[in-house]
Amino acid sequence: MMELLPCRVCHEDCAYVETEGDWCVYVTCGNCGSQTAFCAYNNEKEKEEAEEKAIMLWNMGKVIAERRGE
Repeated sequence: MMELLPCRVCHEDCAYVETEGDWCVYVTCGNCGSQTAFCAYNNEKEKEEAEEKAIMLWNMGKVIAERRGE
């Protein structure tokens, strides 16, 4: 699995990969709550690919953040 970079919003190093209901994965920050979009999957092979995609999105800074004015 790829390494998670620190959060681009709060700059803390507390991001983790989370699974939602056995159909998708995403990366979220344990400090500020920023997260990537959900990456859906149908089986274990697709789950691994979805995890890599979510991590790639996180490391690129493609996150949803709840900040003032958003």
